[in-house]
Amino acid sequence: MSISKRMRGVVGLIGAGAVALSLAGCAGGSGAGGEGGGDGDLTTVGFVAVGPEGGWRNANEQAIKDAFTQDAGFDLKYAPAASPSDQKSQLDAFATFVNDEVDVILLTATEASGWEDSLELAKEAEIPVVLLDRGVDAPEDLYVTRIAPDNKQVAASVGSWAVDTFPSGAKYFVLEGVPGLSVVNERNEGFDSEVDGATGFTKVGAQTANWKTDEGKSVIETVLKANNNDIQFIFAQNDEMGIGAAQAVSAAGLTPGTDVKIATIDGTKGALEALSEGQLSFVAQYNPFFGDVAVDAVQKAIAGESVESTIIVDSATFDSPEAADTALSEGLGF
Repeated sequence: MSISKRMRGVVGLIGAGAVALSLAGCAGGSGAGGEGGGDGDLTTVGFVAVGPEGGWRNANEQAIKDAFTQDAGFDLKYAPAASPSDQKSQLDAFATFVNDEVDVILLTATEASGWEDSLELAKEAEIPVVLLDRGVDAPEDLYVTRIAPDNKQVAASVGSWAVDTFPSGAKYFVLEGVPGLSVVNERNEGFDSEVDGATGFTKVGAQTANWKTDEGKSVIETVLKANNNDIQFIFAQNDEMGIGAAQAVSAAGLTPGTDVKIATIDGTKGALEALSEGQLSFVAQYNPFFGDVAVDAVQKAIAGESVESTIIVDSATFDSPEAADTALSEGLGF
């Protein structure tokens, strides 16, 4: 795949410092392409990833690595962000991949904004870009597709369960993920579409806990104290924050699942175990296992075939200890 001298200069400027990014980290991990660039039969894939962020992210990125193997015809270059919120390292990795003339780029963005210029460069270099999980604030013609479970739909299932579970309403609090992410906005939108206007529901507030268990616990401890423990429902936008919320509820002398019901999104093994034990009341799965779907989209894009602009990954919900036990026995946790 060719790239003009003018383009090389532009990419070089944007990617200054990207060479120091240590694409040693891009050498992959389990199932990733090894040496790279040495076998013309392999499709070179640059994966601009988030890196370690929690159970869901680990499972999702491993699923991508397991799908894009040399045996499947790929040389995967894995470039995790310096931290889950470090967009600069992602921009640098993206620019390096364009400059290196990879065949395709997979992108899971640390934040939604700030990607248009990078995507323009990839388009001019004729490198297709496939978004994994998170969307970006950029025109759809700058990327091939976005592959993800439907955040709005998944969060709406939480809201629908809450309305059914609290027919007279409830005072509730929302634990949000990292600010600025499309996933946070979409999960709010989906949940609110069911709860807004429902009889008796009062939103006490919302605050980020950055997807972390300890921060979820800290936030809910403060919220319970400020409201004299008068909270009936907590919606945590991921499992880790919800497990932290359950710890805070117990520390306040309340019983999770009885005094305060907690619903989460993701479907990790830890969350299903907490649901089985009654610490959580509802878990909506956000299915991380779509490596095969990504492979299919990449193959079609490289072949010049049409690809849907959005590919939705099916997910499930679990609303009881019995449902959690069944899910765990079937290996659905991760």
